[in-house]
Amino acid sequence: MSSARRWSFIEGKEQIFVVGGLLFLFVLLVTLVLFLSQLIIEKENTLMQFEAERGFASSTLLLLQEEHSRALEAMQEGNVRGIGVYSNAGRLMLGLGSVPNTLPLERFNDIWRNRNANQWNQGVATYNKDTGMIEYIRFSRLTIQVETGDIMLEEDGFLPSPLTFPDVLYILFDGQDYFRKVMLVRFFSAAAVLGLLAFHLLVYSIYRNNRKYRETLAKQESLVNLGEAARTLAHEIKNPLSAITLQMALLKKTLPASSKEDLMVIDQEVQRLTQLTNKVSDFLRNPVGMPEKLDIVALLESLQHTFHGKLKFVPGSLHHAYIHFDSDRARSVFENLIKNALESCTDCDPEVEVEVSRDKRHLIHIAVRDRGEGIPEQNLEKIFDPFFTTKIHGSGIGLAICRQFIRARGGNLKLYAREGGGTVAEVILPSVHI
Repeated sequence: MSSARRWSFIEGKEQIFVVGGLLFLFVLLVTLVLFLSQLIIEKENTLMQFEAERGFASSTLLLLQEEHSRALEAMQEGNVRGIGVYSNAGRLMLGLGSVPNTLPLERFNDIWRNRNANQWNQGVATYNKDTGMIEYIRFSRLTIQVETGDIMLEEDGFLPSPLTFPDVLYILFDGQDYFRKVMLVRFFSAAAVLGLLAFHLLVYSIYRNNRKYRETLAKQESLVNLGEAARTLAHEIKNPLSAITLQMALLKKTLPASSKEDLMVIDQEVQRLTQLTNKVSDFLRNPVGMPEKLDIVALLESLQHTFHGKLKFVPGSLHHAYIHFDSDRARSVFENLIKNALESCTDCDPEVEVEVSRDKRHLIHIAVRDRGEGIPEQNLEKIFDPFFTTKIHGSGIGLAICRQFIRARGGNLKLYAREGGGTVAEVILPSVHI
């Protein structure tokens, strides 16, 4: 199987594959970042519990040996503010430093209740943002020998200790360093996720711009080829048309009146072909023409007579709006747009109206609106392509020429659906100060 055939299934689905690949890579990298950040936070939690256990063991050992000063020194070295040993009812039995007399064990019951058998004796740490302190509490890991009544450690915990403890151990120590580390991990994780998002959006933007560039380049190449073919075709058509026109003039003089109706049909078709070749020539040659200061409102008002008053101005439109445009080309553009609007509905009144306005950027907006059948959504992207038409007798060159003329003067032509039905053809052009 050839490589072209193997990859033929991708044709037309390039954007889906690119977007899907970028999305998959983004999700994968974000998952990895979150996984690593969670590992680092768990490591910090383990270190924090280790420090709590070590501070508790060393300080409590000295306290039981009634060496309070050395116990306080050990607490100060470990940033410990208080240690306490409590009964299973939460009453303080042994304490040093800042510890509560009664421990509210109900705060921790829900946490312990949700743990499995291997986790019930692990410590629970809570951080107080107001004080910057961490409260660490856990059940002691003890067993009682029934024969002797001795209390012994069930397992080693973080640090082996020969001490015997009652039910609950409590330690209060400075947690700002721990909190700062956790916040840094979360900050850098969020920054990494945002960075990945920005990177993927940048890659997608580059891809879209590249795709638009390729499409524009392909369209320009197509237009160059089309222009060469159209130029040759227009030249080849004009010569026979000239001969036909001369022969038609002779036939009108020699044939009887009964044949003149048939000659009129031929004459109309000849004129239509002549207009088409002229339009093609306009499309191919310099679209700028001879620009001059032009009052677009006055031009539109003159077209009201051309279309027998079927064109209405929206109340509030500008009375004068000046642009820099070739007058013949401007007339051709708006005649085409108004004609399309009037032909947009066959069995109803299209209610064609025009509005001329100026925005804050001093751009003139000329909107030609109708209540016709509208343009199908699938045709909106192709409506400006040369020789694309939905009309039976249309040439498909009118809108392409209109946009060519408008863009040559730094403007734009947009077609979009009108609210409530119909179409809006909007011309945007720079205004000229009087």
